[in-house]
Amino acid sequence: MIDLSLSDKHPELYSKLERIVGNEYISDDPSIRIVHSRDQSPFANLKPIPPEYVVLPENTKQIQEILKLSNEYKVPIVIQNTGVNVAGCCVPSNTGSILMHLRRLNQIIEIDNLNMSATIQPYVSYAELQVETMKKGLWLPSPAAPSTVGVISNMLYCGMSWCMAKYGYERRSIICMTWVTPKGEIIKTGSSAVGNLGNFWWNGPGPDLKGILIGAVGELGICTEMTVKLYPWVGGSRLKPDELAENTKMLAISFSSGERMLKALQELSRADIAIAVTNMPIAWSILGMPKSLETSKMLWERRKQLEPILKNFVLVCIQGITSEKQLEYGEKVVRQIAKESRGMVIDPETMSSPMAQLAPDFQPEGNRAEFFRAKISPRIMRFKGGFMPAFFPQEPIEKALKSEELMENTLKDFPIHPQDLYSSCIVPVDMGHFGLHEFDVFYDQNSPEELEACLDFAGKIQKLAHSQENTWPPHNEWKSYHWDVVKDIPEFKIHKSITEKIKNQFDPNRIMNPGKWLK
Repeated sequence: MIDLSLSDKHPELYSKLERIVGNEYISDDPSIRIVHSRDQSPFANLKPIPPEYVVLPENTKQIQEILKLSNEYKVPIVIQNTGVNVAGCCVPSNTGSILMHLRRLNQIIEIDNLNMSATIQPYVSYAELQVETMKKGLWLPSPAAPSTVGVISNMLYCGMSWCMAKYGYERRSIICMTWVTPKGEIIKTGSSAVGNLGNFWWNGPGPDLKGILIGAVGELGICTEMTVKLYPWVGGSRLKPDELAENTKMLAISFSSGERMLKALQELSRADIAIAVTNMPIAWSILGMPKSLETSKMLWERRKQLEPILKNFVLVCIQGITSEKQLEYGEKVVRQIAKESRGMVIDPETMSSPMAQLAPDFQPEGNRAEFFRAKISPRIMRFKGGFMPAFFPQEPIEKALKSEELMENTLKDFPIHPQDLYSSCIVPVDMGHFGLHEFDVFYDQNSPEELEACLDFAGKIQKLAHSQENTWPPHNEWKSYHWDVVKDIPEFKIHKSITEKIKNQFDPNRIMNPGKWLK
């Protein structure tokens, strides 16, 4: 790739880009470029690389023209949507890049009430979509991320939500896509591939090409339009601050051991009566449930007294999707499973626990809106200002305690204190077929020492994870660790060889988001 800042091609390319998007929607101003040089990942904060230009296309046609121009000049393209990313996926890895920001593609094109789907553009966030779908008695589960994150980018990268026990990974809610390849060609997937058929079916014709984009971290093209499944919503047409959604019940259960908690997670998932089942880490509970930072600080000082209750803590959310009787039945089942697993259901109205004595406003239902209106930003930012999912395995739920032990042993050499801040959550997926096990580390984005420590920790724990049977960590800092972690696995050498052939077919000039998965 050429370094445009040192090239006489700079004015020529700038002029051509300006003709495509208009002079209001392109900039090479250093103050604008630096803003787009980093996301929330430690890697991007340690070594930010500003793009050479920032361009804001308005539609698919302009994106095609920019990509064709990029191929002509052999200039790398980086796609940035909402920019809410913790893995360095949407910032440049090379100098001289064109950063294409998708904020102008921000339309909810259609909400199909009858067939329960929505067709959207990339810059539509979960919050925006939820506001409109709730009015029609529908919703798309909120992500385990800030509600400002884009629906399309979240689904293609990961697609987690708190409601995976019932609805699974959100990428499974993709129906149809319009996708611009790195060469500037347009591919439509599912039923939208056949003219005038509509957006209702996700397969074919022929092989289902949408899977090529999932997990490709922007290296194989840009999705400019997506149709997604929606689901019945009975929580009311609007969510009030700090109030539980209508027709909804939240129960909190404390267990005396990790083994009992894991058994309960499996049984609660299999029962298929909850929209959300999750283990809640002690740090998240203390930092996220209280209404004020002052209360959080006070509870943090007394965390050892709370540990017996919050060490193995589970939140269960049920909704009366069909009727009030469903809600009543669901609560009975949850309480029965808790009893059989020897768990203590914490009732906020009557509890006489240490939590109530330490802080009257500390209640398990303080997380009551988390599953419907993602409040993750205040929680994860409250302590240090930045966070990174350092260990992110997907594994059989019963393996989680071994992963916990691995994390604790690796933390012994972790220089950022206090170490007891760092705890993980376990979220059952697909009625408990497996579990997602997230372990976050928090850091000060202005401290190079802490950024380096986080990257070092993540690298160590990812590599150690491969010594654990059935533990697979598929997400992390793409630029730093992903290939380093899997390169010694013979099957993955084959996998990378095949994906490189796909890359060569779709992107022979290697312009799309280079340096993330393939070089």
